[in-house]
Amino acid sequence: MGASKIRPLIVAIDGPAGSGKSTAAQMLAEAEGFAHINTGAMYRAVAYLVVEGGIDAEAHPDRAARVAEEMAFEYDFTSPQSIQRFVVASRPGARKRDLTGELFTAALTQKLKPIVNNDAVRSVLVKKMRAAALEVLSHHAPGVVLEGRDIGTVVFPDAFIKFFIQADLEERTRRRATELHARGETYDLEGLRKQIEFRDHVDASRAIGPMKKADDAIELDTTFLSPQQTLERLVAEVRKRRSELGL
Repeated sequence: MGASKIRPLIVAIDGPAGSGKSTAAQMLAEAEGFAHINTGAMYRAVAYLVVEGGIDAEAHPDRAARVAEEMAFEYDFTSPQSIQRFVVASRPGARKRDLTGELFTAALTQKLKPIVNNDAVRSVLVKKMRAAALEVLSHHAPGVVLEGRDIGTVVFPDAFIKFFIQADLEERTRRRATELHARGETYDLEGLRKQIEFRDHVDASRAIGPMKKADDAIELDTTFLSPQQTLERLVAEVRKRRSELGL
């Protein structure tokens, strides 16, 4: 089903790694009673299954695309701690596993390049993202907040409101380092900065679904904003738009 047939209460948040969009999306969803869909988790799940299967995604992009096609991915919103969980199976009917703790490690991040740059994988996952949003709208919440790199330009170009969140490189590196430290992971700060910088280049220059601000997106720089300040600005814009549209 195309994006134009989706209900209107879809919030699209795009931006580079470490800009604060995941935290903002989660907080905004809670504030508005919407569901938060982390689209990056789908790419990471494919990468996880590819690595687990011993597949060289660079040498065999067709096999990586097949993994994406066969993968069964579910967003679990039933956690009593309000933590979004990611349930994955290699194919429909296979054993389901909660991979929430495995998908956002620094080690897996290093395996993402051949996955996010695989046009066939992206095409498959865009369909899965749209299907996931439809499922959530039908059964779980009156609206959804999706965040990623091309939500407002490719996945849901007709979202009722779009944001492009960014922050400077040094602040994004600091935030990612803090996140990894909290998980007990080791990292090299300079290496982390270069990794994020390289990811920015890859995301912005890819031929299919490059990271860019949608023409009608509201831009927000969070470099000097706390999560709460960011939330306040997002909520104000969402409620203003809902009032204008009578939603």
